[in-house]
Amino acid sequence: MKSVFASEKLCDFISTAQKSGYTLQEMNDFLQDTITDFAEDLQLGRLSVTVSNPQTVYEPLGLNTEILSYTSPKGFNSDTYEKFYFTEENGFIKLKANLLPNVIWTKENKKLIDCYVDLSYILCSRIRLLNIMAAVKITDSLTGALNLHGFQEVVAEILSMQKIQYYSVILLNFKNFKYINQKVTTDNGDIILRKYSMMVQGFLEKQGYIARLGSDNFLVLVPKEKLKDFIRFIEGISISVNNKGTVEDVKINVRAGIYETNEETTFGDIMSNSAVALDTARHSRHHDIIFFRQEMLEKAIHDKSISNMFMDSLAKNEFKVYYQPKVDLITNTLCGCEALSRWYAQRLITPAEFIPILEAEGTIKNLDFYVLEVVCKNIREWMDKGIEPVLISTNFSKLHLSDENFENHIISVLQKYNVPSKYLELELTELSDYQYFDRLVRFVNTMKAAGFKISIDDFGTGFSSMSLVRNLNPDVIKLDKSLIDNVAAGDDQKAKTDRVISRSIINMAHELGIKVIAEGVETKEQAEFLKENNCFMAQGFLFDKALEHDEFEKRLVSRIYNI
Repeated sequence: MKSVFASEKLCDFISTAQKSGYTLQEMNDFLQDTITDFAEDLQLGRLSVTVSNPQTVYEPLGLNTEILSYTSPKGFNSDTYEKFYFTEENGFIKLKANLLPNVIWTKENKKLIDCYVDLSYILCSRIRLLNIMAAVKITDSLTGALNLHGFQEVVAEILSMQKIQYYSVILLNFKNFKYINQKVTTDNGDIILRKYSMMVQGFLEKQGYIARLGSDNFLVLVPKEKLKDFIRFIEGISISVNNKGTVEDVKINVRAGIYETNEETTFGDIMSNSAVALDTARHSRHHDIIFFRQEMLEKAIHDKSISNMFMDSLAKNEFKVYYQPKVDLITNTLCGCEALSRWYAQRLITPAEFIPILEAEGTIKNLDFYVLEVVCKNIREWMDKGIEPVLISTNFSKLHLSDENFENHIISVLQKYNVPSKYLELELTELSDYQYFDRLVRFVNTMKAAGFKISIDDFGTGFSSMSLVRNLNPDVIKLDKSLIDNVAAGDDQKAKTDRVISRSIINMAHELGIKVIAEGVETKEQAEFLKENNCFMAQGFLFDKALEHDEFEKRLVSRIYNI
């Protein structure tokens, strides 16, 4: 019988597919051929087989269901043979068959139909498995967007067609996604990522591509003519989630780096240039979306070279600690100093050059403790020589506050050199946007109880300066140089404004029992203004530049300034 031949043919095909494989199109074509063979051989007027399995993220809607059907032009009778099976993965197989008019069912042809359905299910599963395996390779499992490998394949195809210059590349991530997860739960955070990806895909309408690189980072390829519309689109996205029975609208704010491709663009250019633009956006206080410029890449390369040199230079002691004197304006005597780092590699690398880079990557913490170690060692040496040290201010980045043992680490360094805490003032930097006040207050209270002085750097430049004073009760606040520069500059409006602000800060500090020091004092007129307004401590080039160890030691011995 032809039906027996078709069954054997189907079995042989499955065996070959499992060993060497066929293309998906070959398998689909074969299934359609066999259903026709079976139906005609068994004198069927109609045959349909539906194989459906649970949807996966790797399949577009509908591709988890395979429908095979045949209808004879001769028609069919009303006597229907139906069966319904559940699969092991909670899917189902549905069979419906009718004979040609005036043909009667036999047990044999029903068995052959059942056999065909079983074999078809095996082959459909094989087709689906290969579809899923192919999709897994290029698809992000959470969102259904492309993964990095899939994005590479897409770009490779576009490059091969020499059409990359018609696209813009947008690398973006969510602002405050950690906060979103905390607010609406991580499960809803995953839902937000999926919905966001689907919304972007809907906007692109198969004219562009979106890939998820991990976490909340997405890479999008957009036709250049749609770029402006796309920017407006992502700036207005809100996503609704059900949070414990309450529907919440979550506004999705993003940072993005945009790279405009050209005919010579490579895949490496796409990845590196969009990443550089996004990194620039992350550090910008004014713009969340930034277009790539060549000088950004040059800066990134420079910053990376600084970063790569840092730990090795630290181990080689290429960082030197200098001391900038602080002067009592009433007696013109040395009353303290600030410890500052200088980096001598093959050249002098200025703090303005390396501090922002180390802050950005977190390695500033290593430098802070390196300086503290040198300071404590120097204090111990001076004490052993019979030279009375002055209060030395050392800088600590707010990044340390994420370490719950920060306080203990500082104290252990002092204990190592047997240095009393009365000689150390801890200067907290870059606090204007620090959000975790509880941790900050706990640190300050602990260190003050241990005998350390606390000062706030750059006072008057951040919107939260007053809040810091109220919460921290510091021992010292440092007037920022930008306020001092113009106080003796005449009667223009800026000079008047800076004088009013400086006076107000000094008066407020005195009423709160807080000392004030002015930094960046360079002229006698500035010093006189400070004295007249009851600020009696200053540091700056009027008195001394930052001094290396031996020069500062001479200052410790002879503390008088002739100004």
